[in-house]
Amino acid sequence: MGSRDALERIQGLWDELADFGAHETEAALMHSLRATSGLIDAQQAFWAGTVRLVSDGDPLGGWRLRALRRLHESDQDRQVLKQAQQYHEKRIVDPITAAQARLAGTWRAHLLREIAPPDFDKTAAYEVLYRSRGIHDAIFTGFPVNADAESIFGWYRIGDPREPFTTGDRDVVTAVLRPLRWFHRQVMLGHGLLVAEAPLTVVERRLVSCLLTAWSEKEIAGQLSLTPATTHSYITALFRKFGVSGRPGLTALWLGRGPGIDPVRPPPD
Repeated sequence: MGSRDALERIQGLWDELADFGAHETEAALMHSLRATSGLIDAQQAFWAGTVRLVSDGDPLGGWRLRALRRLHESDQDRQVLKQAQQYHEKRIVDPITAAQARLAGTWRAHLLREIAPPDFDKTAAYEVLYRSRGIHDAIFTGFPVNADAESIFGWYRIGDPREPFTTGDRDVVTAVLRPLRWFHRQVMLGHGLLVAEAPLTVVERRLVSCLLTAWSEKEIAGQLSLTPATTHSYITALFRKFGVSGRPGLTALWLGRGPGIDPVRPPPD
């Protein structure tokens, strides 16, 4: 793909993401994963929302995964994630995750080989996390949305032996995602990771999407197959979770105008 063609496709993707409504954050996220995978010939992609918790002496600096979306779901991926999280709670950390934690606080984009230690492909961690899943190579990016929350994207080449990702592939995903602070922020908000006290449940994420439309509570109840009374109760609890008093306050958060929200600016390099 020539540089001009790549630029046109990247700018087209920016336009496509901007066209998604505030209530379509999940759809926009999945579209970004599909589109970027197509740009760099990746067979799998993911987004992860991480937050920093208070944890002295933690090998991950207090960073923990709080939300994850994959382009393609599989039972094996879910099992590997569960196992990795159990190890993390015991402070046993693979070197790639540790490297990501050390680099937190700045925009970053790395090929797997750029952050892997020597002979990583001969370790048990590589066997479980990569080889057993048919993963040949990876690219990871990290975007600090604020001091304690990061938006992580990753891509894998999977299947029959394939060429590794190139620095050009890394530059493509950098060009796509580096300028889109508003997008990273909306995805994090959509999962309750910037202002809510805990990640949103599936029902709460659907409810947020509905509240960002012009639908009435009665119409939202119909969309979610809930009674009006139950829907009102959920909405009240959700507003409390986000620290707002109503739909105008929730909308303001999505527009970057809520209390305590940093102005839109690029992350530090």
